[in-house]
Amino acid sequence: MQNTENTLAERPVANSEAAKTYEFVDSRGLALRWNLPESWIRDQVRARSADPLPHIRFGKYVRFRWGSPELEAWAERRIVSSSNRVVGRALGKEST
Repeated sequence: MQNTENTLAERPVANSEAAKTYEFVDSRGLALRWNLPESWIRDQVRARSADPLPHIRFGKYVRFRWGSPELEAWAERRIVSSSNRVVGRALGKEST
């Protein structure tokens, strides 16, 4: 008989993201890390927000995966550079 018992350490991981664990933080923790008001964080979670913060609900409790690609991508979409402004203005004008 072969030993078919595999431990987690012996199992191959297809995706390195699958092996990564994230710290769960609440709205207060995220607000402290981003230096923003906690009320602003809570507003960004609500369904009426156009692009809600990626979060996980544990019943009435909301948590965020600190360092997750989803949270990082959400923050990246808010970066405004001078080139973004120029493109926005150029797209708003009609060409002659």
